[in-house]
Amino acid sequence: MTLFRICAASVLIAASPLLTADNKPHAVTPVAKVTISGVVLDATTGAPIAGAIVHTGSFYSDRNGTAANGKYTLSLPGGRPTTLIVEDFAYEPTSLSVVPANDAVLDLRLTTSRPAVTVKLTNGETHTLDLGTSQFGYYIVFSGYGRTDAGNFCKPDGSQFAPDKHDIAKIIGPAALADSAPCCTRGQVMAVNVEMKSGEKTRAFFNDSCFGTEVDFIGRERSTGQYLYLRFIDIAELDFQ
Repeated sequence: MTLFRICAASVLIAASPLLTADNKPHAVTPVAKVTISGVVLDATTGAPIAGAIVHTGSFYSDRNGTAANGKYTLSLPGGRPTTLIVEDFAYEPTSLSVVPANDAVLDLRLTTSRPAVTVKLTNGETHTLDLGTSQFGYYIVFSGYGRTDAGNFCKPDGSQFAPDKHDIAKIIGPAALADSAPCCTRGQVMAVNVEMKSGEKTRAFFNDSCFGTEVDFIGRERSTGQYLYLRFIDIAELDFQ
């Protein structure tokens, strides 16, 4: 009986170090960060894209987006497969699987652009605006800016006309003062010609200009990422995709 107790105790004592070793925390080797860089480009034109965001997980190149030359720099864990995501307001997002190495140069291309509006001004300038951010605008004295995705027009017969920007094919200007008693009893009103994607064409008068308000077209320019406020009296033509 005594011998059994001694042997049992010996087994327990011998087992104790093994249990302790199994529960000992293991050190985790941190993954070293690497830095990659490159340029974000339009895959069709080859032009650099300003304002694009390159990221993976919580690692971002610059939350303000790429510079005017499309350049980005991104620090992230290296040596393992990583999915890079490239986003820009004027393009559909794209992703790319890479194994980043330090100082690697990787140019990224966005292929699918979102709908746009080409604006031709009377001074000969041409601007390409993102349709998603584009709106009709009018300035309200002492109140600020009013904006809408639909035009606020009146037809020559006095009927109201509020086409959504996605349904318009062209607006031909420049807007000029015209007489239209059915649409404005205060005097002259700004007028343009509107062509719809349905094929309808009509003369249209800006309801807001009846009150002497400036009417504009607003949108984010694709090449610079900057918002433009363009007066309809300076717009020769708007061509909607």
